[in-house]
Amino acid sequence: MDGLKNSIFLIIIMIAVSSCGLFKPVSNSSNVSGENVTKKSEDSRFLNNISTEGKTGSSSTSIEAPTKDIPVSSNSLFPSGIEQGEQMQFKYAIRMNVEVESINNLALYQYIESWWATPYRMGGSTHNGIDCSAFVQMLMSTVYGVDIPRTAREQKQMTASISSKELKEGDLVFFNTRGGISHVGVYLRNNKFVHAATSGGVMISDLDDPYWSHRYRGAGRVTHDQTITSTH
Repeated sequence: MDGLKNSIFLIIIMIAVSSCGLFKPVSNSSNVSGENVTKKSEDSRFLNNISTEGKTGSSSTSIEAPTKDIPVSSNSLFPSGIEQGEQMQFKYAIRMNVEVESINNLALYQYIESWWATPYRMGGSTHNGIDCSAFVQMLMSTVYGVDIPRTAREQKQMTASISSKELKEGDLVFFNTRGGISHVGVYLRNNKFVHAATSGGVMISDLDDPYWSHRYRGAGRVTHDQTITSTH
């Protein structure tokens, strides 16, 4: 009798165990995977719903697109307007190793920029080629509104001589490169001057450079009320 009871008890236990989910194939795992896939799918839809075009009336999940690039000038590669002036100041401050705030005559530096690296050509006066005295003559007329003679020798004769310690922006500096006064440039600041050089065209050089310091022949100042036109 006890044996029968034990047999019945074992059968009951086996039936109970066979109905337990712990021993079933893990069918819920597919549901878990399904939940993960669904969640990822929802995440993807959420990302796809984000607008990067900055349209009006978009949902709270919309992200505005970045503003368009500032228009850039084709010849100077600088942004237009006020930013162009700031970039010009920064550029030439670096070239001359001066404070940005000291570059305040933008008309002068815009003129230099427009002629930068124009090749040297004896007797030339265009962007295809220009010589030193023509460059200085045109700069003085365009930036300072004064007319000066065409040649470096004549320009030296009509200016008031000044010492190197008196040099200010807009003064002329003269050199002997092939006999007499044969080269001229416009002083800027920090010992730098702009000129049309035979070696590199329109450029900025340093008066302390051995080549130029050896050939330096003085400086001259043109007053704004002078209007002297060459007869040549």
